[in-house]
Amino acid sequence: MKNESFYEYIDGELDLVIKSEVYSPYFEKLKQDEQKKSVAFLIWFLNTYADISDVEDYITDGHDDFSCDIILDKTDSQGNNTFYIVQSKWNKIGNCGSEFDGKELKSFLNDVQCILKGDKEKGANARFNNQYDRLREHLKSNGRVKVIYLCLKNNCSGYDGNINSFKNTLSGDVDVEGFDINRLKIDYISREFKGSFSPNPLENIYDSSLDRIKISVCRGAENNSIEVQSPFSAYVFLIKPKLIFELVNKYGVSLFTKNVRNPILNSQINEEIKSTIIKNPAYFWYYNNGITGITRRLPRISNEAEEFDITGLQIINGAQTAYSIYLAYKDCNEQQRAILDDEARVTFRLLKSGGDDFDLKVTKYTNSQNPVSERDFWSNDLIQQEIQDYFYNTTYWYEKRDGEFRTVPDGIVKITNRFMAAAHLAFNLAGAVDVVNSAMKARVDEVDLLFTSRLENKDGLYERIFNKDTLPEDVHAAFVMLDQVTELPSYKSSFSQLMYTNCFHILSVSRIILGKYLRIKYGSEVKITPFILKAANGIEIGGEIIILRKIIAYAVGVLTKDIDNKSEDEISEYIFNLMSKTSYFEMLIDTVKANEVSIEEIESNDLSIYNEDEDEDEESGD
Repeated sequence: MKNESFYEYIDGELDLVIKSEVYSPYFEKLKQDEQKKSVAFLIWFLNTYADISDVEDYITDGHDDFSCDIILDKTDSQGNNTFYIVQSKWNKIGNCGSEFDGKELKSFLNDVQCILKGDKEKGANARFNNQYDRLREHLKSNGRVKVIYLCLKNNCSGYDGNINSFKNTLSGDVDVEGFDINRLKIDYISREFKGSFSPNPLENIYDSSLDRIKISVCRGAENNSIEVQSPFSAYVFLIKPKLIFELVNKYGVSLFTKNVRNPILNSQINEEIKSTIIKNPAYFWYYNNGITGITRRLPRISNEAEEFDITGLQIINGAQTAYSIYLAYKDCNEQQRAILDDEARVTFRLLKSGGDDFDLKVTKYTNSQNPVSERDFWSNDLIQQEIQDYFYNTTYWYEKRDGEFRTVPDGIVKITNRFMAAAHLAFNLAGAVDVVNSAMKARVDEVDLLFTSRLENKDGLYERIFNKDTLPEDVHAAFVMLDQVTELPSYKSSFSQLMYTNCFHILSVSRIILGKYLRIKYGSEVKITPFILKAANGIEIGGEIIILRKIIAYAVGVLTKDIDNKSEDEISEYIFNLMSKTSYFEMLIDTVKANEVSIEEIESNDLSIYNEDEDEDEESGD
């Protein structure tokens, strides 16, 4: 989804706000469209992220630059009050690809600094004056303040120093967060197409990973717990719905960051779990598998203890159960909650962390009762998230786990990261043989080496493919080339078997050919990845995307010629060895690197191999 497409969606939402029965009277006094859109942007933000509808009491407009500030306070689930200062900057669609003006950010921060220090003079705006006074009293009590700026551009780079200076000058519990068009777009995709929820910027975010957490458990005549002492401490308890509600209410999504299935906002599974615990609370334990959590510090717990403290908590299995219990409990009144806590019990497996490797394996095996692939267990890896965020600005969405996107917008194609990983391994890392062997291993042993750590299996490829040197742009370029290879008729007709073909060998060879071509034609300053991406975007450099196909056609010719040089008795065995043995393919690669390539040879390709299926259709039609 290009930023321009998302901008059009946001702009449509702003028009609805301006024309709505609730807010239209407020906009009648605003004369300029730019001012109306800035105000509507604030209202949309508060409605969408914080479900705040009575925003008129908080809007403190009246500035000459048509910026529109909000000062509001909220008390969170833990009773802590925070003041939020929000400014929005609306811009036209033609500027959505540019950066937010750093000078405007500095000006905004200077203005906020004057407000927080009490240097801002009061004016005729009674609404601002009232919120200003309340904010000043809040600061005198050492209260928390969060500053948020909204823009429909990219976040301004290089201004971290100004933000840090602002925070250091004020000291205290003051934070600054920017919501640019990319952040808004990512959150929108999570809500609308994944069905998951993002952290609310107008709520205090509590991190469950290292926090000290009090756990309350149920004790009966039989003590109702099981203890395992080695190799790592673990307990199985019965707990009440109240504990789950309190945990999710405080920590939100941070409670599930290591879970391969983050909770979904609305699903049939959620509804069934909610229905069971509300209508048949006494039966809930019999029908539900419970929740598994992992903690950094787990004390020895006596058989009589009904409460104890742990350090850090991650729910690694049972995210849907936890979130559904939270929703059900939230919707109940006090009497209904009392009934749930009297009758419903939830199985809670609590394990002490044994390190990242152990924790990953526990997560993997506790989720193994449902179909979960190897790639799912890497879905929370930072590099996976970075690559996915990058692809949100393209027409391809990077799916980092099975079933991640419930739907996609028109014009968007979701691509599993398995294909992306294979393309990157073959094109950028010369690992075509590894792709094919990984596919064969997956077919025989149901182990996907592309997403298996070398710490778990000596042949695992994950760290080779995804590491600190992996750039999303390189992955994108590799996929563009794979996409062009799969336009060849032979791969179109066998796409389901793509991982078992020599398609990835063509990719490896084509990178070498493309590198030679670019150096001869443009010099060493032209880099492969930018060239491919510009060609894919239709920007003319040597014939747009057609040159990529000519490179691929040339690579096909290289492979064909190499095989044709073998005798009939040798061909079958040679093809097998070339496909599956690194030593054979490396010899071919060395030959390709040593051979000279001319611009004329490449550019004279007529691309007839891309039209073979069309020719066959015409012949069959005759």
